[in-house]
Amino acid sequence: SSSFFGLPSRGAGEAEMRLRSFCLGVAALLCLPRCSGAKKVSVKEVVFDSAVSDIQWIGADQKTVLVQTAKGRLYRSIDGGDKWNEITDQLQGPDAVRVPIIVDSLSKSPADQDTIMVTGKQRNHFVSSNGGATWRRVRQKSKIHTFIFHKTRPKWALLSTWTEACEAGSSRTKKSDDEEVDTSPCTHELYITKDLGRTFTLVTSYVVQFSWGHSDKKQEDRIYLTHLRDKKGDQQKLYTWSESVDFAYTDDGGRRLHRMVRHGNKFLVSHGFIFVAKLKDSKTQTVNLLTSNDGGVTFRNAKLPQEIEEKSYTVLDTSEGAVILHVNHGSAEPPLHVGNVYISDAEGVQFTLSLPNNVRSSSGDCEFDKVLSLEGIYIANFRDVARSDGDSSGEAVATKKAEANKEAEELEGEASAGTEVDKRRGPKAKSKDESVIRTVITFDKGGVWSYLKPPKVDSLGAKIDCPPDKCWLHLHGVTNFHNYAPFYSTENAVGIVMSTGNVGPYLRFEPDQVNTYLSRDGGLTWVEAHKGAYIYEFGDHGGLVLMANDIKKTKQVVFSWNEGQSWYDFELSEIPLEVDNIVTEPNATSTKFLLYGTRGDAGIMYHLDFEALGQPLCKGVWAADSVSSDYETWSPSDGRGADKCMLGRQVTYTRRKQTSECFNGEKFERPVNRKNCECTEQNFECEMGFTRKVGSMECKFADDGTITIPQTCTSSDYFYAIAHRKVIGDTCEGGWQPRKVAVPCPANARLSRGAVSVLGTIFMVTAIMGGITVLSRSERFKGVFANYGFDNFGSVQYTTIGGKTPETALDSCGTRFDTDFIDGDQDDFDNDAPQLMQYTEGGDRDRYRDRERDREFRENRKADAAASQVPKLAKPPGGAGGDD
Repeated sequence: SSSFFGLPSRGAGEAEMRLRSFCLGVAALLCLPRCSGAKKVSVKEVVFDSAVSDIQWIGADQKTVLVQTAKGRLYRSIDGGDKWNEITDQLQGPDAVRVPIIVDSLSKSPADQDTIMVTGKQRNHFVSSNGGATWRRVRQKSKIHTFIFHKTRPKWALLSTWTEACEAGSSRTKKSDDEEVDTSPCTHELYITKDLGRTFTLVTSYVVQFSWGHSDKKQEDRIYLTHLRDKKGDQQKLYTWSESVDFAYTDDGGRRLHRMVRHGNKFLVSHGFIFVAKLKDSKTQTVNLLTSNDGGVTFRNAKLPQEIEEKSYTVLDTSEGAVILHVNHGSAEPPLHVGNVYISDAEGVQFTLSLPNNVRSSSGDCEFDKVLSLEGIYIANFRDVARSDGDSSGEAVATKKAEANKEAEELEGEASAGTEVDKRRGPKAKSKDESVIRTVITFDKGGVWSYLKPPKVDSLGAKIDCPPDKCWLHLHGVTNFHNYAPFYSTENAVGIVMSTGNVGPYLRFEPDQVNTYLSRDGGLTWVEAHKGAYIYEFGDHGGLVLMANDIKKTKQVVFSWNEGQSWYDFELSEIPLEVDNIVTEPNATSTKFLLYGTRGDAGIMYHLDFEALGQPLCKGVWAADSVSSDYETWSPSDGRGADKCMLGRQVTYTRRKQTSECFNGEKFERPVNRKNCECTEQNFECEMGFTRKVGSMECKFADDGTITIPQTCTSSDYFYAIAHRKVIGDTCEGGWQPRKVAVPCPANARLSRGAVSVLGTIFMVTAIMGGITVLSRSERFKGVFANYGFDNFGSVQYTTIGGKTPETALDSCGTRFDTDFIDGDQDDFDNDAPQLMQYTEGGDRDRYRDRERDREFRENRKADAAASQVPKLAKPPGGAGGDD
């Protein structure tokens, strides 16, 4: 990112600052278990004119180091930082006219490790192609705004500058009261050089953003840019999305510009993908994201699973074939300063929600980072609050949030300002907001997220006591780097991750609550490395870990040669300093470190050489796991299965045993073996339109409108959809395969045939009954619908069965037995008759009396009805006597 602050210029004589380089000898005598008393860590101190602002390693062997200070001075070392020389005035050459030089920035060429550009604040810029041994002035007298080297051509570069009219503040000036002189307007101009700054050619003006193409699509010589469509008048810096900006490219240095996306304001080219933020609505300041994976031939709208406003984007990672995208939806409602993380398909078009409420800063930095030494592992911070769609962790989340808020409010009154260092490191927001920040980790590229497992004991061996439902490890991210060191990993330190944070229900920001933690298995398990917040660095391929307190002034350094199993400390000097950082060469293979900070206004740097310990080189790399070998094999795991498969494969690394007292050496090459595993549900993430909770494997239907509803779908029906898709880059074979899941049709879908038939029938019956009711009330038809009782059925004749049967229907109702109907009918249930009417003590007697009367009536009726037509039954032969 660009810096927009400057420092006052100083004369050349006044700018010469004292530089001392001397050996302090051994600040502390440190002996490892196998060391003799003469083995010591070499410590050398150098004092700069001001604090260190940038460090660059150059040269093929990474032994040449350039340091830029806050006051714009430049220092060079050719032995990895052991000895230093100030070279600021040497940039101009021996015969040049001396002018004040204040270094603004350093830019190293990715195509040539010996080529580096120094951009000056006072319109003087220099370039070196031999690692800073000699310098040549760049023929560009304007202030350089941005300088970008070509990725494969060491002499090619792009340079942008704002014209002089921009500094004057107006494109029109007056020489006198009578004369008005026109000057060129204020514009942002883009130039190209193909001879390392000897000549420059104008590409175009009114430029907003620019970049080289990517080699993945053989477009490394192409220039992508965004520029103003109307090239008139003064160009204003864009602080909002604009409808007058287009995205374009040129293949011939600007002679022809080809527009690719109208209203395309900002873009990013990364790993074969091109992303363009296109203005959607200038009033609401919303944008759409367009993506292309074919070199810009076609652009497609990124399909996000939520139809909500998109204010800005941060592309988090594209290194593993998929796009991990952070979208700022710009919500004015809490939680604030968050965005959603989405994972794309292989084409970078269809995105599925991976992690909601990822913490972000106002500048677009997101607390989301990759464990660089391993595949598919990411660590992120998010605000653990209820989701807007109501799908949260329910009462548990609400309870945890309430408890966290209560605890935070209590702590808020306890915080004190302390020293200036404490103020600088202090929290920037209220604890009640910070209290809901939690840290999660994924081992399958965002498919499943889970909380970090806390260590069981602290660095002093005491048991960490916290309730299981409130006990996780939480780490500080990049948005708070000015207070605490964020989670950190390097490519060559396999499996090692360090960070500052705390154990508990949520992330804490009070200095006395923050400690330093280390993991040697890619974030699966953690140990507390030291009490307090420290800054850290890895060396010797992760075999050497160095750290120092960066919260308080210190004169002590702590290191481990066995990946955190044991720690040793020694003193740098008798005078403490405020530590800013610890660094080593970019490959993290060396055993030499540079620790720098400040002591008052002066910049302090220590060169720490651990080769002086005399540790031998490790042996037996190809016989790992044997007794005689210093190495072991290790496979990363997510802790959910015994097969240790991640992203569909088991990867086996060779690393030094924790107890081996040796160094890997800078030339160590780590053996790595891979084999594919059988597929399980863990190898799949949720398809677009489905989501997972943190810690859950179930993909639930999100009902966010991203799934196309079949036309045959009815409101009472279901349709089937694929809820899973394989994680991009996963290589598992066979095994579990996703099946279609039943998804309920939306309530506003059309009705089924059965429902239409039922509703139609109900409507017809209702209409008929309504018509009958209306007609029955009419005087004209009242007689037709009048009910005259049983008199109307007096002429209906019945066939007689017995001599005493009634002749007509009216006669059959002449004798009523309504009063005994309920009790009489229950004779068949004599053993378990329902007790419906037992309200008085005499109920049983009345019931028995009613039953006797009813039985007597039936006996009489039975004899009359069957008198003439039914023959009387005879007793069975040989049967016992007796009456019926």
